[in-house]
This record gives sequence, structure tokens and C-alpha cells, in this order.
Amino acid sequence: MTGGKPREGGRNILLVVSYDGTGFSGWQRLGGGARTVQKTLEDGLSASLGEKINVIGAGRTDAGVHAEGQAANFRTSSALSPEHLAERLDAALPPDLACIMAREAVPAFHARYRALSKTYAYRFHDGPRRDPFESRWSLHVPRRLDENAMAEACKRLVGESDFSALTNAKDDARAFVRRIIDVRVERRGDLVEAAFRADGFLYNQARIMAACALEAGLGRMSPDTVSRIVEARDRSAAPGALGAYGLRLVRVEYPDGDFLDPAPLLPTRADGPPPGQALDRSSDRRFPGTPLSSGSGADRRPL
Repeated sequence: MTGGKPREGGRNILLVVSYDGTGFSGWQRLGGGARTVQKTLEDGLSASLGEKINVIGAGRTDAGVHAEGQAANFRTSSALSPEHLAERLDAALPPDLACIMAREAVPAFHARYRALSKTYAYRFHDGPRRDPFESRWSLHVPRRLDENAMAEACKRLVGESDFSALTNAKDDARAFVRRIIDVRVERRGDLVEAAFRADGFLYNQARIMAACALEAGLGRMSPDTVSRIVEARDRSAAPGALGAYGLRLVRVEYPDGDFLDPAPLLPTRADGPPPGQALDRSSDRRFPGTPLSSGSGADRRPL
């Protein structure tokens, strides 16, 4: 492997990766030998391609947060096709991190700044007993949740608002305005998921919105209360952020024109999508780079 600085020229490649966040100290590369998703990907790519690689993520998931569709890009001089590159990388990764696909992007593509939207989902398990097979990926609630009440409360979050009441971002953050494009709450057995699609998320915003959904599901918060909390911009009036382990980054969307090749088709589940993926109502499972088929054309405004 060659040393020195990472390559600034060459081909620009999008990666879509999935990971169980339990064993990672978050996405971002840290000092002191901390195990992070970014560093693990960079190590795998550098070893596979024989050149030093720097990876740019679409967003920084916190320690313990999972992903089934995190996006990132990097530059390489490799001539491997995106499909073969993804296969080689996947073979070099540990069991809790997988490369789902790779796609060649235009030179100016940037995984963070070109994102049209992101979707996060929070999973609740409300069975009468804890389920050890769900404990790494869901919050156990020993009371039956009212998913209809959760959905009604979450509807009040849709639209463009100042979400300073629903973030743990510092007071000097530049802007608290975000646009929630769509929200879905659905149940499958003892699992309930609240999924949020937005043009961006503030620090801890998805986990605090999930906390509002939980309070509504327990009968302790009405839809009007959710509206008042957002309008008042009062962080002290909103619940605290739920644990990271119940949250996952579902997908990141980009303009299709940012890519040089057609979007690959991903396999579909025979039993239908798992909870939280009802937001993807298109039978065309291209991912990412193809906007979801919900809402109006305004939901897919170009950057």
C-alpha cells in the first residue's frame, strides 16, 4: 500500500454501507485507536485498493446508532468497476459492517452536501417481556403503545420549522430550521417504528422526536402539545433523547444526475419491507440517488 496523503484526483465513488452500531464509537474517525465506522472503512479500502483512502460520510451517526443505508464517497485511481470494488471492500470488512453497493459519481459529488434527504427510524419493542434478540436494536417498553396516537403526534412535526426545542445542539448553532418531509409510524407484531424523512437533522433531533412519539404512544403527550413545544422553541419542555441503540439511518437520497451509471436494483424481501421502510413505497428499489415517490415535486427540489 502506498503511503502519504490521500488522493485528491481520480474517480469519485459513492458507497452505501450497513452496520450494527453497537461495537462502534460512532461514525467519525477519532484518535486513540477508537473503533469507528469511518476508520474501519478507510482501512478496508486502503488495504483493498493499495492506496491511502479518505472517506466522506453523509452524516455522523453517534456511538451505538445503526445504519442500513449510510452513504459515503471517496476518490480512487482504481479501475475496478463499482460492483467489483464493492465486493472487494465487503470481503475486507468485519461482520458488523457491510458494503451494500458502490456507484460512480460525478467529480463534484459530495456525500454530505449533495444529500436531498435522509431517513431515520426509531424502533420500539412493546411486548410483555424483553426480547434478547431485539435488545441491541430497539427500546423495550413494557406497555402496549398506541401507534395511532404516535402517528397523529408525529404529523405535527411535518413541514419547515425552527426545531431548537428538539435538539441538543449548542446555542451557537448557526441555524435550527429543518424541513420534515414525511413521517410514518407502523406496527408489525410487537415492534413499532417511527420513521422521519427530512432535508437534514440537528444533533439528537431524531432521537428527541422519537421520544415525543413514545410519550404520545403512552398517552402522556397530545398532538397539540407537540405543536406547542416546537412553536415555543423551549428545549426544557421536550423530553430527553432516547437511547442510541433504537435508532438507525435508513437511507440517504441524492439527485440522480450526480451519478454516471444507472442505479442498481436491490433485492426485495419476500415478506415485504420491515417496519420503518414503508416510506419507500416505490416498487423500484433503486437506492440511493432516486427520490422517494411520496409527496409533491416540491419534496424533491434540487440543491
